[in-house]
Amino acid sequence: MAKDTPFKAYNLERRGRLHTLPTPPAKITRHRMDRQVWARALSEAPSAGDTAVKGGRGKRRKGRKARKVKAPKSAADVCGPKCYVAFRTTNFLPSSSIEIRGPGEKGYGAFTAPGIRIPKDQWLDEYIGELLPLPHPDTPSTDTSSLYRLWIPGTAIIDAERAGNWTRFVNSSCSPNVRVWGESVGKRQVVLFQALREIGPQEELTFQYGAKYFVDAGLECRCGVGGGGHLPGGGKKMKGLERKGKGEIG
Repeated sequence: MAKDTPFKAYNLERRGRLHTLPTPPAKITRHRMDRQVWARALSEAPSAGDTAVKGGRGKRRKGRKARKVKAPKSAADVCGPKCYVAFRTTNFLPSSSIEIRGPGEKGYGAFTAPGIRIPKDQWLDEYIGELLPLPHPDTPSTDTSSLYRLWIPGTAIIDAERAGNWTRFVNSSCSPNVRVWGESVGKRQVVLFQALREIGPQEELTFQYGAKYFVDAGLECRCGVGGGGHLPGGGKKMKGLERKGKGEIG
């Protein structure tokens, strides 16, 4: 894998030179997966006492242990196939369209570059990070240290705390201009960012994390829409996924 490149950022007013983020995370363009983490999670999960009978349409034979599931060999096994490359090339914004700025009250944020106007419904990019196994229902995970996690239901956790692309810097707002979708491209399940409306030049990109995120993290939203610290209204879940952890996405 290529050597990691740290993120560069402007200040909020976009004056002065680019600076390197303090203790920056790894900048990556594709998911990472630690096979040992997956293997350990699968080995620690309770094994089923019954296994389905082949061709039995749901009937189960008692007394036989289910075959142990193997850990994926690579991130491609979790999130393939190749047709996704064509989707990225055709639909996503060039990386030069987005700038990182900060630090500010919410840390660092993602902004459109000068002269860039994003049309409504434009796909922006995919949320990238380290792929982690979902906790087993009988042994829920107690690790809540990361504030950069998105869940793909039934598939994996995407954690951008230590490694990710620019989408990890998208902050929360109660008046967002971006939405987050759990979608399928071919047979690949992905988490995509899409413009809710037209977004003008040098405008910050935001989506609403939801009230549960802030309650679980012990934080308040400070997007400026509600006036001071507050919890987002409604607390509606994002389609197809949940956001857990992180006091911003950036």
